[in-house]
Amino acid sequence: MATNAPPGQQRALAWSLLIAAVVWLVPANLLPIMAVTETGRGKASTIADGIWQLFEAGMPGIAIIVFIASLLVPFFKVLVLAVIYWRVPHENNPRISTRAYRLVYWIGRWSMLDVFVVALLAAVVEFGNLARVEPGPGIIAFALAVVLTMLSAHAFSPQQLWIQDPDGADHGHP
Repeated sequence: MATNAPPGQQRALAWSLLIAAVVWLVPANLLPIMAVTETGRGKASTIADGIWQLFEAGMPGIAIIVFIASLLVPFFKVLVLAVIYWRVPHENNPRISTRAYRLVYWIGRWSMLDVFVVALLAAVVEFGNLARVEPGPGIIAFALAVVLTMLSAHAFSPQQLWIQDPDGADHGHP
C-alpha cells in the first residue's frame, strides 16, 4: 500500500489505522452483532452473548471456536501489531518480529469469517414470522475493525525491521 513512502510515514499510517481499528473494536464488542427473531420474539446478541448461548445450548466446541475467532484473535492481532510497530526503531530480533507480522498478516485472511457467517444467516434464515436473523450494528463495527487491522498490517513494511538505526545498530546481523 505505502511501499514508496518513507518508513516513518508508513509506520505513522500503520499506527493510525491500528488505532482506528481499536476504536471500532469497542462498539463491535458492546453492540449486538445480530438479532434473532423466533415466533415473533426477537433477541439481540453481542459476541459475548452468543458465546454464552452456545455454551448453554450444549455446544462448547463451537462456543470456544467463536470465542477464539471473534474475541481473542482480533485483540491478539492488534496487540502483536502494536508491539511490532513500537519496537521498529530499536528492534533487536527482526526475525521474531517478521514471523509474528507474517502470522498476523496470514490470520487477516480469515478475520472476516464472523461477518460472512452473520450475512449467511441473515440470507438463509428467513421464515416469515417464525424465524429471522438480522445483522446488528456490532457486525458493521466488527467488519470495520477487521478491515482497518488488515489495512494497518498492509501499510507497514516488515523491511523496516531490518533497517540499520541511525545510531549504527545493524538489525538482523550479529
